[in-house]
Amino acid sequence: MIENETNLAAARRAFVESNIRVLDPIFRQGYSATYLRLTGRDRAKCRNHDFDLIGLPTDFLGLNIYTGRFIRAGKRGRPEELPLPKNYPEADAHWLKHVPQAMYWGPRLAQEIYGVKAIYITENGAGYDDPPPQNGEVLDLHRREYVRHCLLELHRAVTERIPVRGYFLWSFMDNFEWQDGYTRRFGIVYVDYATQRRTPKLSARWYTEVMRTGRIV
Repeated sequence: MIENETNLAAARRAFVESNIRVLDPIFRQGYSATYLRLTGRDRAKCRNHDFDLIGLPTDFLGLNIYTGRFIRAGKRGRPEELPLPKNYPEADAHWLKHVPQAMYWGPRLAQEIYGVKAIYITENGAGYDDPPPQNGEVLDLHRREYVRHCLLELHRAVTERIPVRGYFLWSFMDNFEWQDGYTRRFGIVYVDYATQRRTPKLSARWYTEVMRTGRIV
């Protein structure tokens, strides 16, 4: 996508529409007229002073970022989501399209629109059907490349003084995932569920160097 002001205005609008039910109450102390109109009879029921509590200052905003959408300005400047090609890169968890740019635009738009002072990436990772270790190794280059590109986008955000204070990779070990159970693996350490033996994957050895050196290697 072309990063021009017209498309950026559409992206801001799409960001608000996607997050209005959560971020507006916290940072604007209420539901907007737009949200109430969209939800109609199913709108949230609020009592007096609810937003006095909901809108209390927060220490930080935590964002779980795995994927994103490509938005451009359509007719009359309205947000238009671009369809992804059939062979667009994705994880084995098919909802997880590889859109590392979301790691830059998510924090940036949260700061620009809601004035967030501190942001933590509380989850980011990719689910694959990793095979068992061969010769003591799990060569998950796809996960390594996905995370590396996400960190490059996050580095761009930090360079532009977007207030990202921390990043958490999901996850350290393979575990139970709420949608895929034990069938799909998000960890950087392979777990043999029968024996509980742990094997660091290639991504774990790479991420060790990222943490040790404090840079993207």
